[in-house]
Amino acid sequence: MRLRAAAGQDRGRASGSDRSRAVRSVSPGQADAAVVRRHLLALDGAVQQLRHHAGRPLSALAADSDTQWAVERGLQLCAQNALDVATHLAASAGRDTPDYASAVDVLGELGVLPTAFAHRFRGVAGFRNVLVHGDLRVELERVHELLNAGLDDFAEFARHVERFLQRS
Repeated sequence: MRLRAAAGQDRGRASGSDRSRAVRSVSPGQADAAVVRRHLLALDGAVQQLRHHAGRPLSALAADSDTQWAVERGLQLCAQNALDVATHLAASAGRDTPDYASAVDVLGELGVLPTAFAHRFRGVAGFRNVLVHGDLRVELERVHELLNAGLDDFAEFARHVERFLQRS
């Protein structure tokens, strides 16, 4: 029953002792910059943790299930935080997005992300789905590729979003 206690503590924080987590009203068409920046901070933290594992050969990742699990979880957190930002910004612009990839496309259409970058980054949505749904097989080669060549895309995503927030 430890989970109930933790959930109760979380509700307690949201109700008063930690105002940054409290529910705030947002005008229609206005992104909640605090929510977006919280996701960007979590994204940055996950990217920094993953950088400790970057550069390892595929064989080393395949041989160490603990590291493999940590890397997969880190990439899942990166993807989820980026996609949460995308859906939040799309919704605040009044755009309905049927899926995560569409939310990234909308950010390209709105000028939050350069169109070419949005087109390249939208694949993160599919990768997130593979990581989250345990019934699908995660390709270790793709995990290794993202670890060694994709972390900069998450950092670039965050930079574009932060610039957008500063302009808004």
